[in-house]
Amino acid sequence: MTTESQGETSMPEASHNYGIQQSGGVSQVGNQAVGPGAYASGGSLWATAPAGADATALVRQLVEVLDRHRDELSPPARATAARLRAELTRPDAEPARVAGLLERMAVLAAPVAPVATAVGELLRLAQAL
Repeated sequence: MTTESQGETSMPEASHNYGIQQSGGVSQVGNQAVGPGAYASGGSLWATAPAGADATALVRQLVEVLDRHRDELSPPARATAARLRAELTRPDAEPARVAGLLERMAVLAAPVAPVATAVGELLRLAQAL
């Protein structure tokens, strides 16, 4: 049921719009959450891996973020994170395997912004090599 006032129609009182709409322009959005129970957290992670980024530092940062947000990850994401950590700590880490695990982790960790960002940084660096 809608209410009308001076010729305007409004949404029903129980209806809520949690969407975001943009027309034209450019947006650069980080750490955004919308709707009931939504959660966004941030950190000092880059939006894109800068030129000359230190792979060792990005791996260290990823491991720290994985540890800090472990309980927020789904069981498949935690299992992939464990395999990724094991591969990253091997002295003879296989680049293709690391890239595959990073790609899988990027999908699984998408709901946990800090982890998704850290994974994305390392994945971009790996793809640039």
